[in-house]
Amino acid sequence: MLRHAAVVLAVVTALAGCSSSTTTHPVTTPKPVPAAALDGLLPSVADASAVMGAPMTPHKAFSTTSDHRDLLPNLNCLGIWQIGETAIYGPSGFTGLRGQVLRSPDTEVWNFFVIQAVASYASVAAARKFFADSADRWDKCSNHRVNMISVGQRQSTTFLFGALNKTDTELTIPVNSTGVGGRACQRALAVDNNVIIDVAACGLTIGDQASSLVSKIEAAIPAKS
Repeated sequence: MLRHAAVVLAVVTALAGCSSSTTTHPVTTPKPVPAAALDGLLPSVADASAVMGAPMTPHKAFSTTSDHRDLLPNLNCLGIWQIGETAIYGPSGFTGLRGQVLRSPDTEVWNFFVIQAVASYASVAAARKFFADSADRWDKCSNHRVNMISVGQRQSTTFLFGALNKTDTELTIPVNSTGVGGRACQRALAVDNNVIIDVAACGLTIGDQASSLVSKIEAAIPAKS
């Protein structure tokens, strides 16, 4: 009996020794992207042209928000229709915003159109909160129709917001417009580190161009400290 107990004790001791030798690896956390580095995250004109399949021309750059609530008071759809809206970004506490508009041709009657923007936050948690809030708003605008008459126009434009596709880090939704100059668009919004990526790609025929531009921006964001 004592001999048997000794054998059991030896086995338990051996198992305990094995468990204590487990190696732990330090967890690396991303280094936050400062607001000053946002310009370097936007794809080049050549990259945007390659994604869109057309020679894109820079139209304007922006670093402040805009306000179109008078045209579309529905905040659930406003953040899809327009990028960098005051009503959407203003309450979120973003620390920096950089955006660029490109067109082909660079006229009011364009065939292809891109808005690519990035916004920085003080922390990963703050950026993820904005992403979660956006996912909730976009979901409420999914499969939604909006009729709009702009100042100076006699004909109304109807925007058709399609079905939302959502992952843990990216939202995409198709938007089609009817009326004068109607075009198809893809909208994409993603979170990576402490950065929100917000892209619209519009044209005669559109697939995953906005999501492709998001991927190029993600590739420029430092992966770890």
